[in-house]
Amino acid sequence: MKTYPKIYTFGDSHCWHAWLKVPNTVTNCGGAMTMYSFGIAEQLPILEAQVPLDSIIVFSLGEIDCRCYVHKYQPWRKTVESLVEKYIRGLDICIVGRDPKLVWIYNVLPPIKNAGESPSFPFVGTLEERVSYVKYMNDLLRKSKYTFVDIYDACSTSEGYMKSEDSDMHVHLENEKYIKEWLEKYESITS
Repeated sequence: MKTYPKIYTFGDSHCWHAWLKVPNTVTNCGGAMTMYSFGIAEQLPILEAQVPLDSIIVFSLGEIDCRCYVHKYQPWRKTVESLVEKYIRGLDICIVGRDPKLVWIYNVLPPIKNAGESPSFPFVGTLEERVSYVKYMNDLLRKSKYTFVDIYDACSTSEGYMKSEDSDMHVHLENEKYIKEWLEKYESITS
């Protein structure tokens, strides 16, 4: 595997779990951060002091939105479109002066069948509906100017659910192999 510049992750808990086991990565979990809160923030995190300009920055947001909130705001497609539009605008503000090729968006991970539910962040909508929300959000994120880290198909079943054996049986991917495989594949595409 190619040795990348140092990778810094920012966002919700998904920027922490599997990424912890990826070499040369510094994780910066913002807790229960949502794409919505990032997109409407008047003051976004200033990265210049924390992240050297030649480093890769991976942003991870959207899973909490799809799990807890999108269903409440119908029509859901318009809600997802608005979230993604504001998120991308927030990223544009955040990375001024950086090479956009070094800014990566980590896909929203698939929901897990029979997952343990957190009372603080309950599952809203059926599992199938949440799969639809996540897939649509990822489709929109994939179209941005930023590199899209897409491991959704690799870590999901044919139904679109996260493979339980690779999860923490809540909402997180624990197996880093899919990220490492993506990095190897990405390296071969860009070489």
